Amino acid sequence: MSGKNPQFELESGPGFTRDFREVQRQERAWLRTRRQATGDVPDDAPVVGLALSGGGIRSATFNLGVLQALARAGLLHRVDYLSSVSGGGYIAACLSWLRAHVPARAQRDVGGAPLANGQGSVLDWLRAHGNYLINGKGVSGWTLGASILAGTLLNLLVLLPLLIGAVALASTNWWPTAWPTWLHLPGAQAIVGHDGFMLLLLIGAGALVLYLMTLLLFAVATSSEFFLQRLPEHRIRSLMGQCLAVGVMALGLGLLPVFTGLEETALHYFDHQGVATLTRQFTYLLPIASGVLSLRAARSRGEALAAVGLSLVIYGLLTLLYHLCAHTPLPSSPGFYLWLGLSLVLALICNVNTLSLHSFYRGRLANAYLPVVADVARADRRKGRSTKPLNFRLVDIRAEAGGPLHLINTTLNTASSRQQKLRSRGGDSMVLSPLFCGSSATGYRRTEDYLDGELTLSTAFSVSGAALDPNTYATRSRAISFLMTLINARLGFWTRNPDSAHQRRWLPSWYRFMLREMFGIGLAETQSDIHLSDGGHFENLGLYELVRRQCRYIVVCDAAADPGTTLSDLGRAMQRVRADFGAEIELCADALARVNDEGMAERAYATGKVRYADGSEGDILYLRAALCPSLSADIYAYWRTNPSFPDQSTVDQFFDEMQFDSYRQLGLELMAKLLVQQPDSFETLFRQLAPVGAPASTESA
Repeated sequence: MSGKNPQFELESGPGFTRDFREVQRQERAWLRTRRQATGDVPDDAPVVGLALSGGGIRSATFNLGVLQALARAGLLHRVDYLSSVSGGGYIAACLSWLRAHVPARAQRDVGGAPLANGQGSVLDWLRAHGNYLINGKGVSGWTLGASILAGTLLNLLVLLPLLIGAVALASTNWWPTAWPTWLHLPGAQAIVGHDGFMLLLLIGAGALVLYLMTLLLFAVATSSEFFLQRLPEHRIRSLMGQCLAVGVMALGLGLLPVFTGLEETALHYFDHQGVATLTRQFTYLLPIASGVLSLRAARSRGEALAAVGLSLVIYGLLTLLYHLCAHTPLPSSPGFYLWLGLSLVLALICNVNTLSLHSFYRGRLANAYLPVVADVARADRRKGRSTKPLNFRLVDIRAEAGGPLHLINTTLNTASSRQQKLRSRGGDSMVLSPLFCGSSATGYRRTEDYLDGELTLSTAFSVSGAALDPNTYATRSRAISFLMTLINARLGFWTRNPDSAHQRRWLPSWYRFMLREMFGIGLAETQSDIHLSDGGHFENLGLYELVRRQCRYIVVCDAAADPGTTLSDLGRAMQRVRADFGAEIELCADALARVNDEGMAERAYATGKVRYADGSEGDILYLRAALCPSLSADIYAYWRTNPSFPDQSTVDQFFDEMQFDSYRQLGLELMAKLLVQQPDSFETLFRQLAPVGAPASTESA
């Protein structure tokens, strides 16, 4: 090999493709340049993929130890693909950032690189930023609380005028038709106006009538093969469900003016203005209080009760808005029109991504996991470049540095897709990498062309960790998604579809995006604007994309919270690669579930085979964060004082030094035990870990 510095240039061709083979061809060219840059990885070596799972800072810290063990054994620079999800992406992004500035030839273990501020090494920096959300100059718990509150208040400032305006419009007199006199509570006056609510009642009644007609049709159709051939049973059932849903919701909203007449009923029977006023407050306080109590009870009784509770809370809030419109001069006041104008201005000029929690989250993650090292700072200043990690783009990750090709896994929300498979899953795997961004549902666009090449590493890996978001598999209840969007409890990211060169806009982006999230519409792979969230909402290990690329050797590091050893993330990944790629993963995990008298696992790893659809094979090593015998005393000391270790809740994103080093040391020691025979390659490692009597595989990719 010559001493000339290899250079990778993206091959000429279309900036967009739906053919993954084209993506893979250019990735393999990138990998060849990467291997030459390392200095000792041959071009024909088998392709190695390393997957770092989701799990917040717990996963980032455990996987930091894994990376350290691989680096010390001289194997880290032999990793070709680095596939990360959510928390695993924190430390994977750190590696990609540092490798871009500290080439593989210069230093194998980048954790020892000195910081630009002269205050220790990269490892010291990471250890000191375990509480990354509230760590930094001028950053505290108050900063976090203020940011959350600011996002909520700004969202309410923009969206509430629309909701108030809609309720006020529905409360006006559109036509001379009066409400029937029987449709009011005892003692309450007949309802005047409110024609929008009357329209909702008519729609609800019509939907229920249609439901009954469909019910009769269902009875006839299911008794006749002639009808079933022309009108399938599932379509009739689907129509019945839609009619019933529309009927119940429309009637519930349309009857708001009737229910709020309870105040007049109280005044009629008790003849006391104070009781009547108190009754008015109860019309919205009672649903809200009942909803809150239902939410508390749902902790032990399931998600269905939670959905009912949130529906009651939302109904109470809508009732409150109705009272504001019906019993106050707010909708016709100059102040409301000023508020509506301010809402429109903000919706036109502001970026909803920067005003949600995503922006704060991104900034804190970049501060914690993209530390500036000394040589980088000096070199960038000489070249007149910014040393700010937030400005570091995905395309700035170069093959010439010798680092792995980073695959950042996110989930493309497809909750309203026309494709049954995508709609039922609620999402599709979308990868953001230095070469291409996209998914099988959208196609792939070159990263240098996507968003004008300005997609940053900090944005990409923070989107991959956007666990809190509406319309995911865990928050698909319409009531939950509506409320989460309204109060801006969301970390997801709106961006351009790789298949769409230009965005088509007919509403200000704030209105457009928030209404789509609130009502679950326009969340599909065909939209010019798409919504991305945590990669774990589709597959939480990072294994899926490595199987798509048919890696010869795959190492999966799972640090998700799994106190019951259900291995649910592994199970989901295995099912999805079988369903989508025809790949079978043969891996026996019995030993992972066996524990001794002290509750320690017999071992923390399992090996297996990946049989790809084209007949080729791969080897897989699965390593999970688990307590095993023969670990160092400090790990056991932390465990005994914190019994939920190493499966502490992902809600805990505030690691102190002891907690940080316990997870890091656990990852380091578990991986180091597998490397005790000092393998010189992953091929050797898998041969050493193969069960006694198993045939040695010689196939390479």
